[in-house]
Parts: sequence; C-alpha cells; structure tokens
Amino acid sequence: MRILFKKSINLILDYPRWIITGVSVITLVMLVLVNQLKMNFSIEQLFAMNDPAVDRYFEFLDEFEREDNLILLLYECDDPFSYHNLVLNQKLIQKFESIIGVHKVTSLSNLEIFTDGDDELLRPVYPYIPQSTDSLQEAKNRILSSPLVQQTLISNDGSLASIAIELDDVFNNHDLREKIINEIDVKQNTVDWTWHQAGIPILRTRYVQLMVSDTIRFLIPVALMIIFLFTVIFRSLPALIIPMSIIIMVVIWTMGLMAALNIDFNIMTYIIPTLLFIIGIGDSVHFLVKYYGTLAMVKDKREALYQTIEKIGTAIFLTSITTSIGFGSLLRSNILIVRQFGTMTAAGVMFAFILTITFLPAMLMLLKQTPAKKLKSYTVGFRIKLLNRLVKIVRVYPKQIIIFTLVVIVICIFGSFQINPHNSLMDDLKPGTTLYDDMMLAEEKMGSILPLEIIVSIKEFNSSEIGDIKDPEFLRNLDLIQQYVSSIDDVGKMVSMTDYIKEFNRAMNDGNNEFYSIPQTRSAIAQTILIYGDEFNSLVNFDYTKARISGRVKDIDSRRAVEIKNDINNYIMIYMPDYIDIEITGTTFLALATNDHLVHNLTTSFMAAFVLITIVMIILFRSVPITLISIIPNIIPMLAMAAIMGYFDILLRPPTAMTFAVAFGIAVDDTIHFLIRYRMELPALGWHYRDANDKTIMTTGLAMTTTTGILVAGFLILIFSSFRPTADFGLLAASTIFVALIIDLTFLPALLGLIKPKIREDEFLN
Repeated sequence: MRILFKKSINLILDYPRWIITGVSVITLVMLVLVNQLKMNFSIEQLFAMNDPAVDRYFEFLDEFEREDNLILLLYECDDPFSYHNLVLNQKLIQKFESIIGVHKVTSLSNLEIFTDGDDELLRPVYPYIPQSTDSLQEAKNRILSSPLVQQTLISNDGSLASIAIELDDVFNNHDLREKIINEIDVKQNTVDWTWHQAGIPILRTRYVQLMVSDTIRFLIPVALMIIFLFTVIFRSLPALIIPMSIIIMVVIWTMGLMAALNIDFNIMTYIIPTLLFIIGIGDSVHFLVKYYGTLAMVKDKREALYQTIEKIGTAIFLTSITTSIGFGSLLRSNILIVRQFGTMTAAGVMFAFILTITFLPAMLMLLKQTPAKKLKSYTVGFRIKLLNRLVKIVRVYPKQIIIFTLVVIVICIFGSFQINPHNSLMDDLKPGTTLYDDMMLAEEKMGSILPLEIIVSIKEFNSSEIGDIKDPEFLRNLDLIQQYVSSIDDVGKMVSMTDYIKEFNRAMNDGNNEFYSIPQTRSAIAQTILIYGDEFNSLVNFDYTKARISGRVKDIDSRRAVEIKNDINNYIMIYMPDYIDIEITGTTFLALATNDHLVHNLTTSFMAAFVLITIVMIILFRSVPITLISIIPNIIPMLAMAAIMGYFDILLRPPTAMTFAVAFGIAVDDTIHFLIRYRMELPALGWHYRDANDKTIMTTGLAMTTTTGILVAGFLILIFSSFRPTADFGLLAASTIFVALIIDLTFLPALLGLIKPKIREDEFLN
C-alpha cells in the first residue's frame, strides 16, 4: 500500500500537466452537467416518508379542498368602505382574477352574504357600489354583522381590510406559485395603499426566496473573506489563486454530480456551495503550511512537495473521512432531501481532498519556486508569537488547564439542559423581515393566520342510529366541537358547514337571531344542502360522510400544538357521543410535527457520526488510551455548542441539530492533525512528551490556527442573514470550531503531558 502511495506521489510530480489536463476535462464535463441541474423548492419534500401523519394529511387533501392555497392581501387605506376605495377594490379584484392560476378572489366589493326577506337569500352586498353615505353605511353594517366575514375580510376594528386570493391546486407549487405572487405584486402596487401579504402560499414562497437569496448573498462575501485571509497569511498570488480555483472546482464537481444523479437544488442542498467554500479550503491551508515549512528546510521544490504529500496526505485523507462521516450520518434520516444533502456534501469534501493532493502540487510544480525571503516572513508574526505563548502556558500550567476545562464542562452541561426544542413556524424569521412583520400584523389584526383542520366523521361501527353527517344531532355536536375549539387560547376563527346552515335558517325566518341554530329536522337541513350546498362544499367530502372544521391558529410552537391537540381529543372523549371520530391535521400541525421529527432524526444522526468517528479513531491509532484522549477534546466543543444554545435561547431546530453532526466532523479534524504530528515527533524527540507537545503546537498548531481562522471567519459571515436558521448555523459552527481549536492547543497537550500514554511504534497505521 505504501509503495503504491509513493508511486502515486511520483506520478503527480512527474506529470503535472497531465494531472492539470485531466482535472480540467472533468471540470468541463461537470460544468456541462451543472446546466442540467433542476430546481425544486417544494416544502413538501421535508415530509418524512412512511409517516402516518403525513399519509393522513394527503388523504385529507384528496377528500377536501386544500387549506394551504389562500393568499391574504391586507391593505390599509383611509376607509375601506368609502365609495372611492370600494371602486378601487373592485378593479383590483378583476385584475387578480385575470391571473392564470387564480381560482377565486373575494373581497368587500364582491362579497355575498345571507339576507332575509327575498327568494334569493345569498346575495351580493354591492350589486353596484352606491355613492350615498346612508347606503354605504348600511352595507358596511351588514358586512360587520356577518360572522363569516369578521377577521377574514375586515379586522375587528375596521382599520384593515383584505383581498382573499384562492389558488388553483395545480398551481400551488413553488415555481408556479412564485410567478403568480410576482404578478400579484405588480397589480397590487397599481393602487397606492399600504400592503401586507400573509397566508401559507406567501409564507412558503417568501421563505424559499429568503433561503435562495442567502446563498447568493453570502457566497461572494465568504469568497472575499477567504481571499483576504489568504492574502494576509500567505502573501503569495499562487497561494491565493490555486486554493480558490480548487474550491470553485469542488463546487462545480459537486453540483455536476447532483445533476448526474438527478438530485435537485432544493431547500436543503441550496447551502452546499457556501458550505463547501468554507469547509473545503482547510485542506489547501494544511497543505500549503506544511509545504512552505518543508521548502524552507530542504530548499528543493520537488522534494518539498514529495515530503508534504507523503507526510500530510494521510492526515488530510483521514480528516476528510471524518468530516464526510459527519455529513454522511444524515443518511439515517427518512427524509430524502436530508439524505441527499448529507451525501452530496460528503462527496464535496472528498473532492476537495482529491484536488488538494493532485491539482495543488501539480500547479506548484509548474510555478517558480517561492523565494526564501517570503518563506522566512511566513515563520514570524502574530500567530507564531501566540503559539509560543501557548507552549509556555501548557508547559507551566497543565493541571490548571485541566481543572479550568472541567469547570467549563460543568457550566456547559448546565447550559445544555436549558435548550428549548420547541419552535414555531415563524421562529425561522427575524423581526424586521418584511415577511415576519406582515404575518405578525395579520395575526394581530385578523386573529390567527395559520391553518388548523379538524375532520369529524361517524365511526364505521357504532351503536347509534346516526347514519350520516346530515343528521341534526350530528350537526349540533359538530357545532359544539367548533365552538369549543374556537374558545381555546391561540385558536382563531373556525368555520364549518353549521355556520352556513345556521345563517340560512336565520335568513329563512326573517333574520330572527333566535333561529341562528341547527334546524330540528333532516328535511330542513336537506333543503339547505340542496339550495346552498355549493357554498360549503369545501367543508364536506363528496359523499357527506365527513365534515371539516376549518380555521386558523396563531404562530404556536410544537409544545403548544400538542397541548391544543390533547385539549380537543379530551373534549371529544368526555363530552361527545362514542360515534364521533375526529382527525386533527393541516399544514401547521404537520409542519411542527415534521420539525420535531427532523430534530430527532438529526440528533440520532449525530450519535451515529460520533460512533463512526470513534471507530475510525480506533482503527487509526490502534490504542484505546489514545482513542479516548482523541474523543474527549471533541466532546467539549459539542457541549459548548449546546451551552450556547441554552444560554442564548437558540432553538433546537433542524439546522441547529444538523450543526452538531457537521461541526463534530469538522472539529475532530484538528485533533487528528495534532495527534498524527504528535506521534511523528514523539520518537524523533526521544520520547520526551513535553518536547513532542511543544513541537506539535509550533508546527501543526500553525496550520490549525490558520484553518480555524478561515473557517470561523467564513461561518461568522452567515450570522448577518435575515434567515434565522442560517444565522444560527453560522454562529454555532464558528463557535464550535473555535472552541475545538482552543481545546486542541491547550487541553489536549496538557492531557497528553500529564497522562503520558504508552505508545508502541506498531500502534499506529503507517
């Protein structure tokens, strides 16, 4: 194996032009494939496979109209009920109705409500828009007195009105929905009102747009940060251009592989380019630091490159493997796009390794040798002084370092118990974001804004004589359930077929409010269904075996969602007859459950990554003491991350849960680099543990500080994202990797110096 490795090194150094040509050809092929990469930002991709709750939700969609297809355009004007504003409202409705993909538009000027005294009980409020003040006031009063309109088309205080736009089901996917919303934006802005957009289609579309814009917005700053740091550290144009070229090729290769495997650019894989830009640069840093250090000693470029590949190639390979394991652990997820994200990022990490040990030395072979003066300037400066200081601290205060670290561990453990795993749908957005502010305004003025769906049916086998949902007794129970659900805190307006039946019954009895109730006979109910059944056909299934209570809920977290669900189920169990059966579903509850499921999934993936990386360490070091020593420093950064989340109230959501696996895979890299170098220095320095520590800190520590500096700077840029998951991911990843560096340069050498583990020559892989 070692002979093959040496032959490979000679091949790279003897035929650099062939290596560069081969890499260029592969890059061109991948570039062609990138053009075939498809975009798919459907939120439904996050739904778990083989999940009963997901299956029940799609059964609900098959039987009833969708509950996630309503856009609310809220507008503020001087008076929504004035003649001028009603005319503008009417014109806007016509414009919105002309948009392909819009099924129905409802607002104040085309509203129909039940009216008593005529043969046609359901009539438009405005057959024409009157100009007289009295007529306008009368129409306004009728609208405000209708329970079906309140907190839907007009706020309780009358200051905010809305236009409800219902989308066709076939157009309710990201690409088509985005086109519709873009057209809506153009048409709404033809009227000088203050506009706010809300509803699930808006939330989903703007959410995805924020994610995608983050990729474009932060990729360039990350690249500029890397360029700046490389310029400051290496002060060499080749040392800047070659690593940047490698990272660009890594991204191209990864995106090309995605296209070849028919993996879409989706709401998980969108972050891969930025992630690879940050992570993939580490291999080049370690290579260049080792190369320049070796070149300063041997003076011959080819020999320096040979020794660099020989000595650091294995370390880079192993660190790439551990990082890939961190991402690869996501393969345990039963959510396809999470597995795709893990697989493709792991592939990108390995591409970075391949290009670092082939393309980088091949390019350096063809370039002029770096002058000795530049090499000397690299061995002095702030980082060298810092490392010298660390060497002295580790030598003099090893026990104090261990004790201090143990205290920090206790503090971190305490903080980790304060992590909040319960998050709401809007928690991903920062206040001040247009989407967040609009949705919160809609919640404040219109009540709850997120869908809540309850399906009520008659159990197939029961002892009652209730045959179908048209029975008056069933409808009265349905009405009681609706009233109870509406009374629950955080639940807003709920609507069912009983609202229409009661309105019709009142209208049939000259508007007498005493008749705002369920009729006593099946015939009266049958008459209502015959005449006005089309008005509430979205609230029943086709054969009238199931009724739907449709409404809205506030932006609650997953814990509150479970409480509401339990409240409803308990009410049914205690107060409803045995034949009543319910199913609570809808986008909101499903999304919250999916979030919780995903967090659990990713947490178990982290545990899998931990076990797999431990196995790699055992195989690498062939020593239980060394393996334990290598694992302990990497548990501490994870505890630090958990503590940061607990103390700073960073929610445990899917991106933060994923950070554990990702950051662990990256953080363990420094430990591997340190221990491999330590193992090399120990016999060379006569098995003097302290001397081996000192030499390792001064050599490998230089590369570690450089790599960590670049990684931390890159991740910290992400904290400026208006998208909270991205900002949290950047903060936690940067913090974890920085803590890992501190631990590896202080606690790890202090531990090695105190324990002095017995190491035999054959205990390591050659």
